Amino acid sequence: MEIVAGVHQLRIPFPDGAERVTNAWVVEGDRGSILVDCGWDTSEAIWAFREGLKVDGLSFQDIKWIVLTHVHPDHLGMAAKLRELCGAKVVMHRLDAALVGPRYVDSSRLAEEMEEMLLSHGVPRDEIGEMREAAGKAAQFVTPLEPDVLVNEGDTVSNGSFQLDVIHTPGHTPGHICLYEPRKRRLFSGDHVLFDAVPRICADPQSGADPAGDYVRSLEALVDRQVSFVFPGHGPVFNSLGIRSNEILRLCNVRQQQILSELEEGLKTAYDVTRAVPWRVNGGEASYDELPFREKRTSVCEAVAWLKRLSLDGKVAPLERNGRISYLAK
Repeated sequence: MEIVAGVHQLRIPFPDGAERVTNAWVVEGDRGSILVDCGWDTSEAIWAFREGLKVDGLSFQDIKWIVLTHVHPDHLGMAAKLRELCGAKVVMHRLDAALVGPRYVDSSRLAEEMEEMLLSHGVPRDEIGEMREAAGKAAQFVTPLEPDVLVNEGDTVSNGSFQLDVIHTPGHTPGHICLYEPRKRRLFSGDHVLFDAVPRICADPQSGADPAGDYVRSLEALVDRQVSFVFPGHGPVFNSLGIRSNEILRLCNVRQQQILSELEEGLKTAYDVTRAVPWRVNGGEASYDELPFREKRTSVCEAVAWLKRLSLDGKVAPLERNGRISYLAK
């Protein structure tokens, strides 16, 4: 549907009947349309994309640029197929573009590094096997590609009617970007700011040294930007960027306090912390044992990210013994 003049929302389903969708945004202009994100590579997704275009009188041939906000499969998955169907150029930030090959083409080394990281943070070896199998299923819904255009902070993607400025917002991934139209005050936020969820911020072999700190700094940099509409990667459109950003920052502080409270009881690994704190899944609260294995892995990686941030802030100290890292509250 057309949300505001020239901006159309396509709701692209997740695979395997998961009750989630990715928002793909078609931005019309007098020199063709810009597509922001595209969803998984499944038959159901490509059909939903086609039908969504038809409803609004659009076509594949209208799309000249496919801008991917980040490397995750629910945003990049069918970009290669759409590039072929549309004859469009694919645009990504250079940092996330460099992650595509190790993540989706030859992922054996990345998988080994991830298992080593999980082991060092206390995850039992039998759980790691289950996590690996669950996470590996996502790759089947991605067709890898090399982007046609690499962008950085301050670059612009234009179709004449819209001049979308690239804002580098690392945290959710190292090369995550938002797109901002300053004249119309439109922000395409990917997974950086969501109305009804807090983005998952995870430490992993591709995340960089301080993903949680990167995320907080990126979010703080957006708080005061003049925005009339935010078009996110998931969930509803909203217009209260400053209010929502400050709420997410507050929740980030709550999470850090929860972790510090757990460490007051004694030295703990990231796995211990993950088992102790509550998690939100599909709009509800769940314990670690109630999570599916893919979410368990994500939650451990999120705990590691916040423990790294607390370490850099001097609030906790990592202590390594026999290859296992525990954390001490200072």
